[in-house]
Amino acid sequence: MPVTAGSPAPDDEDLSSILANIGYGSLAATRAKLANTTPTRDFLEIGLTLLQDDLLRHTGPDFDQGDRSRLFESLSRERILARAAGMDPGKEKLLTVNMFRHRWDRKDRYTEDLISYLFRLGPQKRHVEEMAEAAGGLLTEASLKQLVQLLAAAEVEAMLADPLASLQTIVQAALPNHPRVRYFIQAQYDLLMPAWARLYEQITMAYGLKLKAGFTWLDVALLFNAVVEGALARARIDRAEPTLSNGERVLAGAILVMLPSLVEGLPADCSELYAQSSPSLR
Repeated sequence: MPVTAGSPAPDDEDLSSILANIGYGSLAATRAKLANTTPTRDFLEIGLTLLQDDLLRHTGPDFDQGDRSRLFESLSRERILARAAGMDPGKEKLLTVNMFRHRWDRKDRYTEDLISYLFRLGPQKRHVEEMAEAAGGLLTEASLKQLVQLLAAAEVEAMLADPLASLQTIVQAALPNHPRVRYFIQAQYDLLMPAWARLYEQITMAYGLKLKAGFTWLDVALLFNAVVEGALARARIDRAEPTLSNGERVLAGAILVMLPSLVEGLPADCSELYAQSSPSLR
């Protein structure tokens, strides 16, 4: 499934391997230390907030049309510092121009690290864990149909409420060949898709079902991911998930239609199937 990246990096998320341009020219130890300081996270979070204003809400500067890309043009050091002071008067003393220059001596280096920060994998990994926890809490009380409906609805609503997911979509479309964007897309398949596959396997086993021959759980994850992406594309336009003629939300409806072709032992009505065990899904 797609990812949620709306919350700041927790204190234990190591950014030293993500921010390749911070403290450019300094010793490796110094750069690693700078990457994980609170001011660094603040500068990056402010940059993402400004992008939300400019690209999603369109409340930022409106530049004349030109030949060069304007995607990050408005992210000046002065505007970042002004936003810091405006958000919290105390930040004006903590986030100074010298502190910014100590981290990024050029705007392009800040922009590159901002892209890396936007496409970091930490929030996506936490999202899989949160969905596993939510599924585990529902196993004892929800039928398989109810579980699919609840988790699918939660996924779409989370994506629609998360402005950073929309920012990722915009930047990915504008810079499809950027190294960090390409790494992020590849990591979806190499690192995160197997995690979704394990979750789907554990849920299915809890309901006493098994995968049909000819499929793998990674196949299931890839199929579900494709459906999620399609449902989100329409939902972002309408600001709400579309429904089928029977009233079912599109994502849950698509998954429920696909399940009989993927798993064995499925009754005609999934609302009659309840979990046979409650294994840990973490």
